[in-house]
Amino acid sequence: MQGYIDSIYENYDLLFPTLIRTAKYLLDKQKPKILDMADSIGLNYINSSNKTTSFIWKILYSIEGNRLIKLEKSCIKHFDKTLFFNKEEKDYFNIPYKTEWIAHGVNENLLTYEKIDMKYKNHIAFFGKMDYQPNIDAVLWFVENVLPYFNKTLKFIVVGAYPAKVIQDLSKNFQNVKVTGFVEDPYLILKSSLCVVAPMQTGGGIQNKILECMALGTINIVSSLAAKPIGAEHNKHFLVCDDPKEIANYINKIYKNPKNFENLKKNAREYIMNNFTWSIYEKKLIEIIENILKGVVL
Repeated sequence: MQGYIDSIYENYDLLFPTLIRTAKYLLDKQKPKILDMADSIGLNYINSSNKTTSFIWKILYSIEGNRLIKLEKSCIKHFDKTLFFNKEEKDYFNIPYKTEWIAHGVNENLLTYEKIDMKYKNHIAFFGKMDYQPNIDAVLWFVENVLPYFNKTLKFIVVGAYPAKVIQDLSKNFQNVKVTGFVEDPYLILKSSLCVVAPMQTGGGIQNKILECMALGTINIVSSLAAKPIGAEHNKHFLVCDDPKEIANYINKIYKNPKNFENLKKNAREYIMNNFTWSIYEKKLIEIIENILKGVVL
């Protein structure tokens, strides 16, 4: 890979690697260059080492976290600009004129999505790729700590591809848990569900699954870890809660009086429309690229 990049890079005006995995190929290249860091993997690992339920991952996260942060800092110094999805992470690594916050985006079609299937109306949904350890941690935490306390007529549905065996086994061990695996249109289930939960205990950065669910106009209950990078307000755009019994209490209240929470759906959609669309992302990204190519330092 390095040999291939060495042979072609001089033909280009701008070098633009995505994630630190590809940044190393361009560190010594004397061309205008922007690193799309997206989320800090190092900070993700440091946080995850304290919270993951997996002993193996706890060791890996602990060993690799500081190494990755050191690498990320080195990458920032070598690039003209480094882009972050998460403003807090941008502030953590902040080097004047070198780091930039650029908010993530979602597909704008979700802002007008209105399909409903009533068979999911009494379901609580979790959405995410289910071989990803932070998603596994979140689902296991929810089943262990929240599931026992909410109304027994409700179902917890885990929507996402590649469910790990420990996730698949949940539907065998709990009558009110469903695991879908891959579905062609996950948004139909999410839009139809009573509410969507994202009780993230580990991981870092902005959770795109939450942005997508907000864009759909759903009621979202999220952990403070998941909420903070998004910047939205508790009880206005979503419900932020870390206590298991309180989460269950919210779910029961939504089940009894869903109309009392209609404002969350409308406000969530508006918040995404005004802050997290790909059109907004595109406009800012083009501006950053043009300034780098012109040699303008901002």
